[in-house]
Amino acid sequence: MVTQPRALRTRRALMREAAAQIDRHGYEGTSLLRICRAAEISMGALTFHFPTKANLADALEERGSRAIQAVVNQALSVPASPLRRARVMVLAIARLLENETEVRAAARLTRERPSARSEWTVNWLSGLRELLDQAHAEGQLPTAADVETVTVMAGYLLAGVDAHVRHRAYATAPDAPHSDAVGQLARVWDLVLYGAPVATGSSENPPQGDGTPSVPPPR
Repeated sequence: MVTQPRALRTRRALMREAAAQIDRHGYEGTSLLRICRAAEISMGALTFHFPTKANLADALEERGSRAIQAVVNQALSVPASPLRRARVMVLAIARLLENETEVRAAARLTRERPSARSEWTVNWLSGLRELLDQAHAEGQLPTAADVETVTVMAGYLLAGVDAHVRHRAYATAPDAPHSDAVGQLARVWDLVLYGAPVATGSSENPPQGDGTPSVPPPR
């Protein structure tokens, strides 16, 4: 009864520190020894939970995937038009990238590992494209905006948020002014698809100001 909670705490500490190190240094730049030192946990304890670095990376990818899937599912259930739900989904993923180191680490892992099982975009791309297909069928997309172009735009915007947040976290001066990456993404999305920011009084607006559902990370 005592060992199990302690083992769970150790596992969580290892994953938390592994995510921080991989987010900052990448997969190749993060050794198990670096993780042990950062977490102040022995190599024996680490290899008990994760025999190899690949096992640890797999666990982080799985957690990141679950976190993204949670916000995708919630965005799909928002009572709004398909185009507005697509906006909610993109901003929710951006919010995860901004706030959850494990999600950023998972996204980086799927780009950098030669044996990665899939790109991190697989977790949300099909849901977004489905919503955009519906929006197109209902005449909600601007005439010049086809589904494929908007989908590609969303991928580029989220990749930009990922890179921007990581740079801000590790490469900027401590006293540098904070920039709201999610708010900026929302303004770009609205400018491209609506020609101007969406009015906050719209009946289709999601509950939160930037349209991001509040979903806690997986435990």
